[in-house]
Amino acid sequence: MNDNLVRFRILAVTLFLTLVSASRAQMPTDGHVEGNSYVNSYFRLSYAWPRMLNPVDNSTLRLPQPSPYANEFLLFVARQGDEPYGVVVLAEKLNVRTPHSNGIRDGSDFLDRLIRGFKPEDQAVILSRKHFTNGDGIPFDEFDYTTRGEYSSGIAAEVGGYLIAFKCNAKSSADLAQMTKSIVAMHVQK
Repeated sequence: MNDNLVRFRILAVTLFLTLVSASRAQMPTDGHVEGNSYVNSYFRLSYAWPRMLNPVDNSTLRLPQPSPYANEFLLFVARQGDEPYGVVVLAEKLNVRTPHSNGIRDGSDFLDRLIRGFKPEDQAVILSRKHFTNGDGIPFDEFDYTTRGEYSSGIAAEVGGYLIAFKCNAKSSADLAQMTKSIVAMHVQK
């Protein structure tokens, strides 16, 4: 066979495969575990969870299906063994109107709504609340709290028109500090 014809066929197949792979629209849920990190190609983020946690296959979770909000996406879950402690990561599109809301404006608005959702029986105590930017320039809002003595936090980062929300619960303040440290170290490629 002619070398030019072989090169042409290889080029044609390569071009075809490139077009087919590029034609798939990305989704916010385009993430996977890579080593000890959750990597999401849609948001171009990488989150390395603390060693005390292990990733959970999202498909094994019993969650209401579908989500009542089309603008909310479950990204990642990690737990501490078989205990009810760990981190849940969601993405929510900012400023999307729903029948019950004008949409979340930013991380501070998101945390305000979480706080307003506490019931008296939760015995919620807010330990701290802050707004800051990490070394990668990602704006974060965080509040740490206890409910019935259990340590928890809500942390929200704004990435590409979305809020990446982390819900953590831990059996100790030291464990919660490890979870928070790992979240704040999250990287986003520009």
